[in-house]
Amino acid sequence: MLWLILGSLGLSLATSLVLVPVVRWLAHLVGIVDAPDAERKLHRKPIALGGGVAVLVSVFVAFAAVISYDRYWGGFELEYIQARWYGLFFCAGAMLLVGLVDDKWNMRGRQKLLAQILIISVMIGTGTVVESINLFGYQFNLGPLAYPVTVLWLLIAVNALNLIDGADGVATTAGIFISLGLAVLSWQHGSIMAALVAFCLAGSLIGFLNYNRPPASIFLGDAGSMVIGLFVGVLAVWSSMKSPTLLASAPVAILAIPLFDSSAAVLRRWLTGRSIYATDRAHLHHLLEAKFGHHGMLLMVAGLCTFTTVLAILSTYLKMPWLSGLGVVMALGVLVFTRSFGHAEFRLVVIRLSSLCRSFLISPKTCEDGKTQSSVPLQGTGNWESIWNPLVQFAKERDFARIKIDLNLAWLHEGYHANWSAVRLPDRVRQLQLKIPLFAYPRGKTELICIGRLEVILRGDDPKAYSKLSELAERLMVLRPQIDELLTALESTGSDETESRSSVGVADPLSVV
Repeated sequence: MLWLILGSLGLSLATSLVLVPVVRWLAHLVGIVDAPDAERKLHRKPIALGGGVAVLVSVFVAFAAVISYDRYWGGFELEYIQARWYGLFFCAGAMLLVGLVDDKWNMRGRQKLLAQILIISVMIGTGTVVESINLFGYQFNLGPLAYPVTVLWLLIAVNALNLIDGADGVATTAGIFISLGLAVLSWQHGSIMAALVAFCLAGSLIGFLNYNRPPASIFLGDAGSMVIGLFVGVLAVWSSMKSPTLLASAPVAILAIPLFDSSAAVLRRWLTGRSIYATDRAHLHHLLEAKFGHHGMLLMVAGLCTFTTVLAILSTYLKMPWLSGLGVVMALGVLVFTRSFGHAEFRLVVIRLSSLCRSFLISPKTCEDGKTQSSVPLQGTGNWESIWNPLVQFAKERDFARIKIDLNLAWLHEGYHANWSAVRLPDRVRQLQLKIPLFAYPRGKTELICIGRLEVILRGDDPKAYSKLSELAERLMVLRPQIDELLTALESTGSDETESRSSVGVADPLSVV
């Protein structure tokens, strides 16, 4: 039976190698492509989307072929196909359709989220419900929380793979190691059908990586990344040795790297006041690429996924559930404390928690007169303090209650967040709030791009409030040449780095030139 399971990997790989060029041609024909822009999508020419079509079809073909062989010539060694498997493939097809619509017409974030919830609800209707959670040997029954926890888990899995799909080969590489890890876990626990599907998924992704490695000629697109996320989220539940309704720590640990990236993205956007649907270039793959180069980044992602996967498998084989947690802590700790990824988000959390704790201990006098200030370079090396410090001094002199700046220059890999505020703000009904979007022209472009926003709060009953806002506008006009000069310097640095990479023969699909 083992050779039959492993054969599914080779069959799905071969099918993927044949299908991907066909899907790539069709994607260009119907216009499902990822076009470059000045802000985030900085490849030089349109790249085909819809790679998920080839991945899902390859999985289905290999799965159906292996099942057919087993039924007619193999002695019926595999399990019966339960209704939930039909439900999984149906929901994967529905998720693929939603992704293709998004790849073609760019759905709003809330529309895509609603579609995901509806598809996941269908999946739950087929019997996939997380009724209990096993963390490091301790089992917790969820009771009435089972359904919302299942929806939340599958949403997290679907979007974790979607968010990490931001550079050539990243989501594909992560998906390969995650699928192989879940396949081994399923085999260990006797979930033969789950192992078969996981091997089929791994094989199709290996074949797809041949066209998705840098420089990529086709992307997974939302259609592909969401389908992979649905598969691994469901298989993480079904791979349990005790029950197909149990979510254990080992499968979760296998998904640790994409889960960490998506969690950090949500935290970063929430703590800086951005929309959770906002886009940036501060994901795991962006920062690792800036530090190690594109191929180095892929090796890092592969190494981290391998490390967490191996320890997760060992934790079940040796019956030492704490090993999976140790692997996750070590992998994430390396990223955070080497400042490769997650360090800025860690600082934002520490600042928010320290501010909360201080609010319980502060004296009444300090509460009335005190000020707090923080600044966190989220990404890049720009000297944004030279812009921020004069604004803080201006706010102090004019007795502002708060001034906050948040910058996101995706095409330059730059991000900055800073806040200066009175400990006690005026009552909300007395606040005069103003949010000012900040714009700039990227070099060589004629289209203005929003680079961030400035937020201020004054006392609404201050007779000079409006004149202070007028002075703020004048101060921003004075700072404008300084901002332009800083942007020019950063763009020149980016151009030099790109030319340096090109001179040593390394393709750079994320060039800012």
